[in-house]
Amino acid sequence: LVLTNEESSSQLVVEPIVNRMKLIGLPKKVLGSCLPVLCLFLARPSSCYSVTSPTVVKGSAAKPYEKKKVAVFGAGGYLGACMFGFLQRAGSLYGTGIAGIGAPRSITATAVGSSNLNGVLGKNFILAQADESFVKLTDMSSLDSIRSRVSGFDAVILATRYTLETRPVTGGSYDRTPNDKTLEFYMDRPRSSTVTGMDDPEYCLEMFKRSLEACREGGVKRIVVIETDSQFDAATPKGVEYIDLLQKSGVPYLYVQPIGTLENFRDYTYAKGVQGTLEVEAVAPSSLSSVVPGANPLYREDLAAFCVQSILSLDWSKNQIVRVKCTGTVAPFEP
Repeated sequence: LVLTNEESSSQLVVEPIVNRMKLIGLPKKVLGSCLPVLCLFLARPSSCYSVTSPTVVKGSAAKPYEKKKVAVFGAGGYLGACMFGFLQRAGSLYGTGIAGIGAPRSITATAVGSSNLNGVLGKNFILAQADESFVKLTDMSSLDSIRSRVSGFDAVILATRYTLETRPVTGGSYDRTPNDKTLEFYMDRPRSSTVTGMDDPEYCLEMFKRSLEACREGGVKRIVVIETDSQFDAATPKGVEYIDLLQKSGVPYLYVQPIGTLENFRDYTYAKGVQGTLEVEAVAPSSLSSVVPGANPLYREDLAAFCVQSILSLDWSKNQIVRVKCTGTVAPFEP
């Protein structure tokens, strides 16, 4: 994982004391204060790291006793499920500042999203699971419903565009009649080829607007947004529009633009850690007006790990826009 510091020419080195993984940040003017200080949750349980860096951490890890609650929208999709899994893993460790009781929260529209989430957790995060206390079925067409789900939470993770699937409203949630239908939403695309999803950019944009308003009214302190438009056919750059909406919400944000096609790493588990060499670059809003092609695919698991790490490390009071791309794969570990 290559993360570089805009304000300092010094290296960030995270070295394994026991072994398993090595993350190195190189001196290049691209990103200020994004430092992987607490990467324990990315590695095998037996791993341990020492960290040297002149930069002060200002994310949730800065005050680990103040447990931050984080909600993930669209966690029924593979990318969202991986983010939930890493958050759950981080919440089980002291020093991350991530709450592990009653959080993280999965926000999905139906029980299908919950089932998909648990399928990923059980396989990729070694028999982890999310019961009904972690999953809140939400009517995404209702501002009140969304606000009630994020109220009391400190941060949320959103996508700009989701795969949608028509599903019956789960009984006992927000159904009014037995035949009610709703749209389940998956961050970005489900990995299952059996999901007959559809793409509706206008619906997703309205849902994005409602989600931002709900976060503002619900007292959310930090929003992490992953730009997923480029993963869909006939994608049109809307980054500038999304940034304008975020600015109007008044909630501090991190906007992440992944470069390249998102792919899944085969037979992934969190014990394998980061699989690609990631380069992170701070950019201006104007640079989001065009789609930037990527030479290499970017693993969803790596993107999810980065987004969760940003919650631990980056200053929550500042607005940041970054591009994340993979410059190569990590060399195999040799003891």
